[in-house]
Amino acid sequence: MKKYNDVRKKFYNNDFPTATWTQVERLYMPDSKLEVELVAHLPK
Repeated sequence: MKKYNDVRKKFYNNDFPTATWTQVERLYMPDSKLEVELVAHLPK
């Protein structure tokens, strides 16, 4: 996690967006390598 946070500091200048890391045993689709879910705020 330290390496990850060091990289975030370079990009976000200590004003970090929310991030969550979780470990899962398997993905929804067994042949998948990556599963991403996100929520975005789009200003009007």
